[in-house]
Amino acid sequence: EMEEFVQSSGKHGIVVFTLGSMVRNISEERANVIASALAQIPQKVLWRFDGKKPDTLGPNTRLYKWIPQNDLLGHPKTKAFITHGGTNGIYEAIYHGIPMVGIPMFADQPDNIARMKTKGAAIRMDFNTMSSADLLNALKTVINDPS
Repeated sequence: EMEEFVQSSGKHGIVVFTLGSMVRNISEERANVIASALAQIPQKVLWRFDGKKPDTLGPNTRLYKWIPQNDLLGHPKTKAFITHGGTNGIYEAIYHGIPMVGIPMFADQPDNIARMKTKGAAIRMDFNTMSSADLLNALKTVINDPS
């Protein structure tokens, strides 16, 4: 079912989104801000999310309690990775050459995303203050800017 969804993305491809296994419940307000941005991109989105389905969720976005992150990052249709900046996810994204939108939450994540930003591999967002437009612009940049 997941592969079918990925294949249905056509030339636009997919975006993989996970904030890691430690982040379980984000507020409805934040989930709606994120979902609203995701609904505006032409890519299909696989979002690892375990909570109340956001009201602003678009038809291009599917929610999953678990995703095969490394397999998806290695998929030829993957265009971007929205990540909290955990070490494993960053290493996997680097290995597969996938640009990142980093939304660090705690621990080593802010430093990891700062290093990726310095190297030109990520754009950093602030989870608490980003708007739908901010996230949308960051996604468009990492997907469309080849640098």
